[in-house]
Amino acid sequence: MRSAEILAVVMVTLAAASAEAALPARFPLNLPAGPLGNTLIRLAEQTGATIGSTDPAVARLPAPALRGRMDVAAALRRLLRGQPARAERIDDLTWRIVTAAAPPAASPTPSRPAPPLNEGEVVVTAAKTGTRLSRYAGTASIIAGADLDIAQQGRGSDSLMERVPSMSSTHLGSGRNKLFIRGIADSSFNGPSQALVGQYLGDVRLNYNAPDPDLSLYDVQAVEVIEGPQGTLYGAGSLAGVMRIVPQPVAMGMTEGSLAVGRSFTASGAPGYDAMGVLNLPLGQNVAARVVAFRAVEGGYIDDRYRGLNNVNRTRKRGGRAVIRAELGDWHIEFGAVMQDIATRDGQYADIALPPLTRSSRIAQPFDNDYLLGSVTVTRNWGGTSLVSATSALRQNTGSRYDFTPAAATSPRIFEQHNRIGLFSNETRLSHQDADGRGWVVGGSFLQDDERLTRAFGSPDAPTRILGVDNSVTELSAFGEWGIGLAPHLIATVGGRIEYDHLTGHALGRRAEVGEPRRNERTFLPSLSLSWRPGGDWLLYGRYQEGFRPGGLSVTPTADGPVIQRFHGDNLASSEIGAKWRPDGARHFDAAIAFSHAQWDNIQADLVNTAGLPFTQNIGSGRIWGAEATIGWRPIHALKLSAALFANDSRLTHPAETVGTAEKKYELPNVAHIGATGRIAFTQPLRGAWRLDADARVSYVGHSRLGVGPQLDLLQGNYVLAGSALRLSDGRWGLSLDADNLLNSRGTMFALGNPFGVSAGRQSIPPRPRTIRIGMDVHF
Repeated sequence: MRSAEILAVVMVTLAAASAEAALPARFPLNLPAGPLGNTLIRLAEQTGATIGSTDPAVARLPAPALRGRMDVAAALRRLLRGQPARAERIDDLTWRIVTAAAPPAASPTPSRPAPPLNEGEVVVTAAKTGTRLSRYAGTASIIAGADLDIAQQGRGSDSLMERVPSMSSTHLGSGRNKLFIRGIADSSFNGPSQALVGQYLGDVRLNYNAPDPDLSLYDVQAVEVIEGPQGTLYGAGSLAGVMRIVPQPVAMGMTEGSLAVGRSFTASGAPGYDAMGVLNLPLGQNVAARVVAFRAVEGGYIDDRYRGLNNVNRTRKRGGRAVIRAELGDWHIEFGAVMQDIATRDGQYADIALPPLTRSSRIAQPFDNDYLLGSVTVTRNWGGTSLVSATSALRQNTGSRYDFTPAAATSPRIFEQHNRIGLFSNETRLSHQDADGRGWVVGGSFLQDDERLTRAFGSPDAPTRILGVDNSVTELSAFGEWGIGLAPHLIATVGGRIEYDHLTGHALGRRAEVGEPRRNERTFLPSLSLSWRPGGDWLLYGRYQEGFRPGGLSVTPTADGPVIQRFHGDNLASSEIGAKWRPDGARHFDAAIAFSHAQWDNIQADLVNTAGLPFTQNIGSGRIWGAEATIGWRPIHALKLSAALFANDSRLTHPAETVGTAEKKYELPNVAHIGATGRIAFTQPLRGAWRLDADARVSYVGHSRLGVGPQLDLLQGNYVLAGSALRLSDGRWGLSLDADNLLNSRGTMFALGNPFGVSAGRQSIPPRPRTIRIGMDVHF
């Protein structure tokens, strides 16, 4: 029996076995003392119930330890005894925790209870007005931190793409990839063009014109992915959308923590390991800190025939986060820091003309990404209105080395590129929260970004410095969005952003003539959506949104040598219509479907010439059609099934003269025509407080192209990845077994490893071979 058939039989068997097991009304519970928010998450995990709150103060209340066998109602009564909060029962599976002073919510109709507000799963906080997912007029995916096991948390962005088929990336390696959403992808290479996906940790900006920092997702409450463009709320650099990581909050007055370790084994590769720890400590009556630290090594699996080395592409990842929170009356202040270092010993590409997972190169081609961020976030709440001011400063240094040795050369030659990025940003906003979409937000932002790109070429011992560039952007903007109730079930949302950008640039390495070294750009980005609820479970919506990226300078190879040239800003306008069926209460079944069209003008793209040298230019204009659907079903308490599908058709309809002729409609790169994911998850109580959690997942990535133009029109994609996880736990101790790439797929995820050999069409980046991880964790 083939591997795919075996996987299907296992998944069906697990589902059938789970369907036969009905959970009793009483559950074995083992909940350690800690902040109420964390305790409620563990209570939900151990009972399968949906329990949540939208009030951050509730999550920080202290909760006692709770052990024994009881139903959800009894457990909540004991946890909330003496607390300024109470539990509102929606149905047998769904509860909402509210402050004791809040009156019970009225039902929309006499026969229908008020819909639940579950912060970790159904509130799109990235919308900045607290809109419930079922009422959000757009496409968003929310992955609860509790749904990511320790192994998936350590894999960062890769684990999100297994859940969100419209999200994709390049696959050069951790810390050097570019993220794409909904078919909006510019190129396969890294350069001075701005990122397409805005990334945030809470309200703090993580990137501007750098690769995905690929932060590990340890101690995360949720990850939100909202599809773009998101120009009104997030400004430049959100053409494809926004990815927002919501960390676990600091628990005031509580001491708690967790530790986890794991050992991984890769087929045809070297072993690896990972370790992480979380510690929450009170530092005074109104001050507390929360620290996360981790270290991981991913064993290599690529062999180099020329140098006679095995498993050369080992990756080491280490770092952490720290937050100190002070509560000064109604004002809350958080001082945060993020540090992460990613070092890959060699490139992870193979040569399809050689045996699998093998290539031949003269020298090692390492990569390094050093990331350091500091932030201050100030908040104050007045009932449903809140003030947020987030300020951050970051330094990110990346370095790459490539084998640039001609075939007939007797001594090796290298090409090195270093990118030093400094980013300072502030956003201050005032918003009124409304779960049904009638909230509003107004604010302003300031951003200063400086990128210094240096390059060298020649002997590995003493390469010669060649032409580089320095790009700087100063950005000022004001924005607002307002949800207006036009009728009892009809809501319109209107918004706009006014943005001013001051761009400067100059050459590094030698004097060069630069056209327009200074330039100012002014942009207005409108947004409009209309949502209608024909019934309590349905939402129909339409949405229009725009986004843009400013231009910059690039080193462009010519027959007379490299020169500095200007590339211009691009803009994207998108229209979307969709429908959601998301019942209130237990949500046994939910579904959503959306169709979108985007017009992308003056597209920026980082490219390579025939010799492999990188440069950036505007490649023309194009259009993108997209369709996506999601479905979720919970037939019984213990079993959850979900699936998602994304289809994309993109074309460069008006190519620039340097790219090709109008008769050739090139596809936009790196986004599969079809992507799909599926997941089965179930929970089985065992003796005492022990329980077994298991899931099986599969994803399909259809074919795509490496880039635009005849040189880069290379096929990639068309592979299946499958994985599974088992976890045995009693609420404090846990043992886990994870498996990735169960089918040991050898497809081409991304057909570039070394830009100087891409024209030969022989490079392939295969998925990591089948990897098994055994882990243990403890909570205290």
